[in-house]
Amino acid sequence: TISGYEGGKMMNMTGTWLAKPFAALDHPWKDLSNRTCGGTEGGHRPAPELDTWVCTPTMDVRAEDSYSTWKRTLPSMSALMLLFLICAWCSELGSSKAGRLRMHVFFGVLVIFISFGLLGTVIVAVMGLIIMAVPRVPALSSNVALAVIWVLTVVFMELVSLFLGQHDHEVPGWNYNQGIKSWCLLEYIVCGDALYKNQPNSQVCSISKYFLISGLAPWFVFRFVALKFISLASDTLWSLRGKEIRDGLESKSELVQRTERHLVQIPETNDEETAEGSDPSVTVDFYSWKYYLAYLGYPPLFFAGPILSYNAFVSQLEKPILSYSAGMAPDNEQAKRARHGVIYYGIRVLILMVVIEVFSVYWWYSQKLNMITCTSKDPYPRCLFDDLSVWELYIGMHVVLHFTWLSLMIIWRFGRLVALADGIDSFENMLGCVSFNYTFTEFWRIWHASMNEFMLRYLYLPLGGKNRAWLAVPVVFLFVGFWHERTGFGTQPAWYAWAFLNALGVIINKFLEDTLARYRKSGRCAASGPARWLVELEKSRLSDQPRRWAAEAAFFLGRGLGPVALILVNVPAIYLSNSLQFYHSMLMRGWHSAALLVTLVVTFGCNAQVVDALRAEKPPPPPHAQSLQSMGSYDESPSAGG
Repeated sequence: TISGYEGGKMMNMTGTWLAKPFAALDHPWKDLSNRTCGGTEGGHRPAPELDTWVCTPTMDVRAEDSYSTWKRTLPSMSALMLLFLICAWCSELGSSKAGRLRMHVFFGVLVIFISFGLLGTVIVAVMGLIIMAVPRVPALSSNVALAVIWVLTVVFMELVSLFLGQHDHEVPGWNYNQGIKSWCLLEYIVCGDALYKNQPNSQVCSISKYFLISGLAPWFVFRFVALKFISLASDTLWSLRGKEIRDGLESKSELVQRTERHLVQIPETNDEETAEGSDPSVTVDFYSWKYYLAYLGYPPLFFAGPILSYNAFVSQLEKPILSYSAGMAPDNEQAKRARHGVIYYGIRVLILMVVIEVFSVYWWYSQKLNMITCTSKDPYPRCLFDDLSVWELYIGMHVVLHFTWLSLMIIWRFGRLVALADGIDSFENMLGCVSFNYTFTEFWRIWHASMNEFMLRYLYLPLGGKNRAWLAVPVVFLFVGFWHERTGFGTQPAWYAWAFLNALGVIINKFLEDTLARYRKSGRCAASGPARWLVELEKSRLSDQPRRWAAEAAFFLGRGLGPVALILVNVPAIYLSNSLQFYHSMLMRGWHSAALLVTLVVTFGCNAQVVDALRAEKPPPPPHAQSLQSMGSYDESPSAGG
C-alpha cells in the first residue's frame, strides 16, 4: 500500500494548524486499509490529523520538509518579524540613519544567537573575521583573493556539516513521537555513547542544551550565511581594488545596478540636510563590521532568502529603493503607492498559503509518492514504484514538482514581504509558472532567480561567463549541488548527478540558442558539424521548400523534448537515492514508457507554441521599472545559476 506497512509508525511531517479548516473534507485513499498508518476500513482519511503522513522508517526525506518545518515555525517566526518591523519603523521616526543602523546590527546579532546558540555565534564570528581579512591582504591579487574566499567558504560549510550537522540515529526503545533522535559529531566527541540512552540529548550531554552548541534553527541554515560571506568579502575586495564585474548596467533594473555598483564613502552625518557642511575628513566606511553584522543576520532574509548581495543591502539601508518609511509624511503619494503594493503582495502570499493547503489535501498522492524509499531495509518485497503505472509515476512526479514550486514560492515571498515592509527589496524568485518554461536557461533564471543573480555575479562571470561556459556552467552547478547537501560533501550523490545533468542541459541549450542567434543576426554559421545542421534546419523552416514542414515538425518536437528532459534531469533532486529505481520503473516498461514519452513530447510541444503566442502579444516591461511594480525583475544575462 502507499500508506505503509504493518507495524509502521505514523509521523506528521507538516503542521496541521493551517489545514484544520479543511479537516471536514473526506478523501478517498488508495489501499488505506492499514489502521497503523491512519487508514480506516472504509478507505477514507481520518480527521483531524491531516496534512502529510509518512509510514516508513527508512525515509530518504525530500517531500518538502523545508515547507513543513517553515510552517510549524511560522507563528514564532511571524512574532519575531513583527517585533523587528516595529523596531525598524520606530528607528525611522527620528530620521536618524545611525539609529536605523544600530537597530539592524542589534537584530543581526540577536538572530544569529537565537539561530545558532552561543558556540555557533562564536564560530560564525571567527569565520567572518577570517573572511573579512582576505580582501585586505595586499599581497593577493584580485583573482587569487576571490579564489581564497571561495575555498574558505566551502571549507567552512564542510566543517559545519561534518561537526555540527545533525545525523539521525536509531536508539532502542526511543519514543518516535518525540521525533527522530539525532546528534552532531561534536556532541558525540564530547559525550560519547551516552547519547544512545533513551533520553533527550540535553539530559545526557552537557553541551546539548539549547543556545549552547545550537539554537532554534537547524545548522543547514548556515548555507545562507555562507553565501553572505562570499558576497560581503567579494564586494569588499572589488571595491578596494576598483574592479567592475559587469558593464552596460543602464538597461538593468535599479536593484541590479545597486548590486553591481560599489559603495562610496560619504561624509559622516546623521542628517542628509547637513551633509554639505560636514567634515569631509570623517567618512562612513560601508565595508565595516557594523554593516557586516547587519547584513549577516538580517532577519527577513536570514532563514531562507531570497538571496541579496551585500552592496544592494547596504545601499538600500542608506537609501531605500521604496520610499514608504515610517518617517515620511502620510499624505505622500509615492509612499501610499508603495504601502498599497506591499499590502497587496502580502494578500497574495496569504492566498498562496491557503491554496497549498487545499493542494495538500486533494493531492496527498504526490506527497506520499515523494516519501517512498526503495532501500534494502524497505519492508516491501519490491519498490512501490513498480506497483504504479508509468502514467501514475509521471503524474505523481509532475505534481510533486508543482508542489515544490508553490511551497518554495511561499517561503521566499514571505521573507521578501517582510523585507519590503522594512524598505529592503530583493530579487523575486519563481517569476512565472513552472509549466511555462521549456528551456534549461529560462527555467533556472526564473526558478531561484536570486540564486541565479548571485551565481552570475560571484562565480559565473569571474570564471569567464559565456566565453568559457564549458567551465563556468559545470562549476556553478557543482557548487549548487554541494550547497543543497545537508550532511557534508558526497553524502548525497544524487545532488551531483543532478548538477551534472543540469549543467549538460544548460550547455546544450546555450549552444542551440547561441548558434541560432548568431545566424539570425549575421547570417553566418559553421562550415560543418551540429551547428551547420541546426542552421540548415532553420533555413528550411523559413523557406518555401517542401522540406519546410519537416523542419517545423523537428523544431516542434525539440520544444516538446525540452520540458521532458528538464523534468527527468531533476528527478535526483526529488527522489535522491531512489532516483535510479524511479528511472527504471518509468522508462523500462516497453511500449507503455514509449507511449508516455511520445504523449509528453507532443503535449509540451503544443504548450510551448501557446506560451510563445501569449508572450508575443505581451509587451516587455520598461527596463527601469520599479522592482515593486514588477514584483522582481531579473537579469537577462546568460547565466547558469541553479
